[in-house]
Amino acid sequence: MRLALAAGEFALVYQPYVCARTGAVTGCEALLRWHHPVLGRVSPATFIPLAEKTNAIIPIGAWVLRTACREAAAWPEACRVSVNVSSVQLHAPGFATEVAAALQAGGIPASRLELELTEGVLIRDAEAAQACIAEIRALGVSVALDDFGTGFSSLSYLQHFTFDRVKIDHSFTKGLLEIRQSEVLVRAMRDIARQLGMSVTAEGVETEAEAGLLREIGADELQGFLFSRPLDATAARIVLSENTRASDGHRPAPVQDFRSGEDSRSGEDSCSGEDPHSGEDPRFSEDSAPGAGAVPQRGTTTGRGRR
Repeated sequence: MRLALAAGEFALVYQPYVCARTGAVTGCEALLRWHHPVLGRVSPATFIPLAEKTNAIIPIGAWVLRTACREAAAWPEACRVSVNVSSVQLHAPGFATEVAAALQAGGIPASRLELELTEGVLIRDAEAAQACIAEIRALGVSVALDDFGTGFSSLSYLQHFTFDRVKIDHSFTKGLLEIRQSEVLVRAMRDIARQLGMSVTAEGVETEAEAGLLREIGADELQGFLFSRPLDATAARIVLSENTRASDGHRPAPVQDFRSGEDSRSGEDSCSGEDPHSGEDPRFSEDSAPGAGAVPQRGTTTGRGRR
């Protein structure tokens, strides 16, 4: 994988977040992809654990940070970029310094970078993780707790760690309309987050019905195929620029989905092998290809919901 990094086989794609209230794009999550010259597309679910085991994630993660900051510099100033961080990265010596260097090299303020951590990152060494998170937040970088509600100790971590945002896992969004317990739990998560001064992003939104209920519950941001699949860097830059212009005058702004035009429900997901509408993790989902088409504005549908 170190050779793959040197050969330029890695790339980032970006999945937008939208404001639940206005529909305006507020930023994107950076997602890592590996296109092997012989094997083709390698699933992150396959190579990320291997990279962590071999510590290759340290140089790869540093590249992701630098690239995300550099590419986000071309976005509108109101849009942030979110980067997933592994436990190996967080506990590596000098990680906060590495983050500061990526910001400086990319030329974006710390307020436009958000780092996403899962419970697994915190389990390894809670005390060291707490100290590193404090260093990161001291830079002005925000920190989000990803996959909130799926771990055994999510609530206990909120007692000891300071986060700026929680991301409600797509497994709760998927059952929101059919399983009453899901709605009860999502409302509880929203209440907890608000009381602790954290924003709430709901992942895995596939239908306007889900989006409408999440707005009513009080989610701050929404993310999912309803709005856009992950976009390559060029498409993401165009989407964010056009969305910002369309948002002038506080009008709801559509997210443009640059895909090849084929039915997004056809075929299996090229990374996970799952149906792309089964609520899978967007980190491993099929990306958009350049092309035409528009994802619906808030309050509209195109006949087939997308996560």
